[in-house]
Amino acid sequence: MQSHSHSSKIISLFVFAALLASVAPAMAQEPAADPAGAADANAQDTREEIDPNDPLFWAKTRDIFTVQKRPFQKEGRFAVSVYGGIIPNNIFEQYYPVGVRVNYYILENIGLELAGSYAFKVDTGLSDTIQTLDRDVPAPLIGDRQVSHSNFGVVWSPFYGKTSFYNSALSYFDMYVFGGAGLVITQTQPDYGDEISTEAKPEGVLGAGLAFYLGDHVSIRGDFRQFIFQKVTGGVANPSEASLGLGWFF
Repeated sequence: MQSHSHSSKIISLFVFAALLASVAPAMAQEPAADPAGAADANAQDTREEIDPNDPLFWAKTRDIFTVQKRPFQKEGRFAVSVYGGIIPNNIFEQYYPVGVRVNYYILENIGLELAGSYAFKVDTGLSDTIQTLDRDVPAPLIGDRQVSHSNFGVVWSPFYGKTSFYNSALSYFDMYVFGGAGLVITQTQPDYGDEISTEAKPEGVLGAGLAFYLGDHVSIRGDFRQFIFQKVTGGVANPSEASLGLGWFF
């Protein structure tokens, strides 16, 4: 009897093992959940709902904020800017230039610029003050009074970025440098008692600026220009111009 009971137990174990062996392959063949596939499907649905022309397309699709390619493009376009500024270097006279800049952008970050300005002159009154204190002191010899500047050069924008106002609107901006050459028109008096004449002199120009772009056509520019030309009294004049302008892209 004991032998028969022992044999029954052994048979039962074999039957249980065979059942396990048959169930395991069936479980392995059942399709497993695919969270990655579900995520891809959801991402696909999201991309289909978002306008692909939206500049924030990938940011919205991936739910992250990235620097997108800006929708405002300059390459192949003309721009005209009007501006006003100040040339404050001379303590005896202040100059207030008013001018126009015309740009054509060969590439997105490289453009050509033609600029011209007329400078309004304002006497600071310092010369009269000095002569009032000491009448033996002659009036200062200005030498070259600036009348106008015209120059041509290259604008290079190595950096651009964007700003947001209360997360409601994006505006794009450029930081750029400028280099060129041109002519300065001056009223020249070489020495005391000499007649004042008008001369055109070559000059070099270096500068930098910052431009904000509003919409597809309007820009606001802040510029700094350093002019360099030969003084009639000897040496080199280096007047600096700071200006603010409003531009329109065609």
